[in-house]
Amino acid sequence: MRKLKNTVENAGCLILFLLIFASVVITPSCKEDGGSDGAPVIHYLRVTDPSLADSTFTDVSPGSMIVVVGENLNGVRKVYINNQEISFNANYGTSTSLIITVPADEDFLLSGSNPDIPSELRIVTDHGVATYPMHVLSPGPVISYISAFYPIDPGDEISLIGENFYEIKRIYFTKDSVEVTLPITDYQVSADYERVTFSAADVMKEGYIIMECYTSDASIEFVYDGPKPVITGISSTMPVVGSKVTIVGKNFIDVSGIDINGEIAVPQEDIEVSESFNTITFTMPSAPTSQGKISVTAIGGTAEMDNFYPLENVIIDYDGRGGLDPGWSGDNLGLFVADGKDAPYTSTGNCTGMKGTIDSATQWWWQQVLNKPVWPSSSVIPDNAKISELELQFECYLGEEMEGPVIQITMGESNGEGVFALSGYVPVSAFTGETEIGKWMQCSIPLESLVEENLWRDFIANHKDVLNLYVTYPNCPDETKVEIYLDNFRIMPIQKTND
Repeated sequence: MRKLKNTVENAGCLILFLLIFASVVITPSCKEDGGSDGAPVIHYLRVTDPSLADSTFTDVSPGSMIVVVGENLNGVRKVYINNQEISFNANYGTSTSLIITVPADEDFLLSGSNPDIPSELRIVTDHGVATYPMHVLSPGPVISYISAFYPIDPGDEISLIGENFYEIKRIYFTKDSVEVTLPITDYQVSADYERVTFSAADVMKEGYIIMECYTSDASIEFVYDGPKPVITGISSTMPVVGSKVTIVGKNFIDVSGIDINGEIAVPQEDIEVSESFNTITFTMPSAPTSQGKISVTAIGGTAEMDNFYPLENVIIDYDGRGGLDPGWSGDNLGLFVADGKDAPYTSTGNCTGMKGTIDSATQWWWQQVLNKPVWPSSSVIPDNAKISELELQFECYLGEEMEGPVIQITMGESNGEGVFALSGYVPVSAFTGETEIGKWMQCSIPLESLVEENLWRDFIANHKDVLNLYVTYPNCPDETKVEIYLDNFRIMPIQKTND
């Protein structure tokens, strides 16, 4: 019995020894292979580009693809950002890394507008949870304008109007945009983060208000007696009489009047200003007799825009300068003078147009406007002007949607033959970028899409005075109405919006 007992004891010791040996040998092997016996840990975040592996961060933008680097990250079950579960691809994970994409959809909550949610990344695995501080950036702040009663006296209420006033770090007034003149600490942020309100101090005369937020900064010029207005664009450089004109810019505060080329005054009561003071609308009362500048006078001064009603640049106006080729006419086209009862309702003298119905039996082209333009003099468009810097502008009124019909345009004629330089054109407002129905709009076409030459003088030398427009509808499936009116064709430097 004693021998059997010793044998059993010896065997137990041997088994225990083998178990201890196995644990010593196997455990390091599991760690080396990324086993799940250790708690998951996140060390840092980096971009997916291997060459930038040393660039780590804690701030990320919505939509970013990032690499989470750590250890024991295998067996991932769920991933949370800002306490919201996000989708991930397990195939993009190893024991030391996981590639994820930060959501960018509207439903994903950001800490900027939801300060109570945690700014962190949380990875849940089958053997533990790892967290890491990660801040998903909100959109940067934008200060559009200052809402106040001018002139602003100390103690008066001031409101900064804009958007994305999230996670404000500080606001201050500065006279030179470098050094802080006055910290602004007693302010209120609206619930929609689009308004910040505070009281003016006596040192606030002329300078800048700076808002520093977590994502980025914003600033706006401050003038106690009112900022100077600025014009950045206009709906048309040559609007049709009786049509609506829109001027865009900023600081249109207490607008007292609009002057058109020193000839026409638009009184305050006929001017509509947007709530944000960045848009003015009025009706074009009449056509000036000479070109010049349009100016807006507001509380902060006067803003001007040159090249308004550029009569010297006009090549066709159907009122004495250029016009329809007398050798061509038709039942559905001609000259029109608006009578206020039928489209186009308003016009600056004569305009031309095409109105009718395209039926399935019609040839591939339906109607045409053949014009004899008068090119601007070299003092208006220099001979060495680059075609790439010029555009064809004209006013257009569509009475019907152009769903199928399109326009072919020929500018210039060589050896008696015209070539369709621009095909498939549908009129689009140069101001809004949309095809507008039932209103006059300015259309602008880059000249390089109409002619082949590089310089204006070469184009004039090689081509006759021709500007033709053809309405076509290849393979017309059924009857389609067309109604289009045109006026004031002009060659202009490409119109650019000012900053």
